[in-house]
Amino acid sequence: MTYENYIKGKLASFAAEEAMRYGGSNCALAVAQVIANRVAEGWHGGDWLKVITDAPQYRGTVYDEAYVVDPRDITFRQILSGVEDIYHFTADDTNVNVNDDRGRVSALYYCELNNVNTAWFRDNILDDLGSHPRIAKVGELTFFA
Repeated sequence: MTYENYIKGKLASFAAEEAMRYGGSNCALAVAQVIANRVAEGWHGGDWLKVITDAPQYRGTVYDEAYVVDPRDITFRQILSGVEDIYHFTADDTNVNVNDDRGRVSALYYCELNNVNTAWFRDNILDDLGSHPRIAKVGELTFFA
C-alpha cells in the first residue's frame, strides 16, 4: 500500500461516516470535496492527513451515535470510486463549488441545516453568512464558503 492510497482510504472512510446516513453516495462525495477544498486552500499546509484528522472540529451537525459503514455496501464502493478523482482534483466539483460573478467560491463547511448542534458552527459560520455564504445543497447537507 502507498501513502496516497492510505490517504484516499481515510478520506473515503471519513466522508462515508459523515454522510452515508443520508443515503446514496452524493452527500459523502460532497463532504470529500469539502476536504479537498480545504487542502487546496492550504489548510494545515495542504497536508491531507492533517486536514482529515482536524475535520471533525468544523462539523455543524454531530450525532450521538457514529454511523457504521459496511465496506461491502454498493454505496461505499461508489464513494471509493469517486474519492479517487476528488483526491487528484479531477472530479466535477460543481455540486458544492460555484463559479459566478464573485469568481470561484469553494465550499469549506457543511451541516444538516435543520440540525445544527455545535456552538462553533452557529457562532462562526451561520452568524457570519457574509463571510461564509450558503452556496450549495446536496441531499440533507447544506454547504457554505
